[in-house]
Amino acid sequence: MENELLKEALSKSFETWTIMNAYIIALILLFTGSMLQFATGFYERSLDNFKIKLSGENWAVLFFVIRDFSLFGSFVIGILLINPDMFADVKLPLPFFPAGVIFLGIALIIKLKYNLKTNTSRYRIFNLFLILAAFVQYFGFVLVAEAASEDWIVSGTAGELWIFLRGLRSNLNPSLSMWTFYICFPILIFILAMMTGARFNKSKDRANH
Repeated sequence: MENELLKEALSKSFETWTIMNAYIIALILLFTGSMLQFATGFYERSLDNFKIKLSGENWAVLFFVIRDFSLFGSFVIGILLINPDMFADVKLPLPFFPAGVIFLGIALIIKLKYNLKTNTSRYRIFNLFLILAAFVQYFGFVLVAEAASEDWIVSGTAGELWIFLRGLRSNLNPSLSMWTFYICFPILIFILAMMTGARFNKSKDRANH
């Protein structure tokens, strides 16, 4: 009996550890992709400094693959983490984490649907949603997921603001978790449908040309 309880506890701890690490990886990918996106103009100008053209092209391919893979990878991990069971298991910041995933999804729709090199207005909108995604994710991670520890609260060191922010953690606020899921899940399904449609239309346009 004790062995079964121990195995169950270890399994639950490993599950929690895996989910939290997936959340952190999604954040790292988002910030990596965002920073590379904002550095794209500088990087393209720097390609002129390569004396060997082939070398410059190879670095360009690597740069853009890492940038786009990071953004899409962050979105995929994000949508997988938005469900009631994972909300209950780990301290995901609400509603900041789901909102960040939604903003990133909107940015990726724009990226899939339009040629951002030739469409300046869409390029600015894409960057705006990317900035929003990174900002709300950073705010949620620093001020909610990593808010004042329980020891600070027990000792009275943490103020009312930190106690409020800590209460936005998904595992400490079941009501907020469920309402966030009810609102965000349909939006994410719509975003996935829009992505599929945008990609299909783009492929169709290429085939026609």
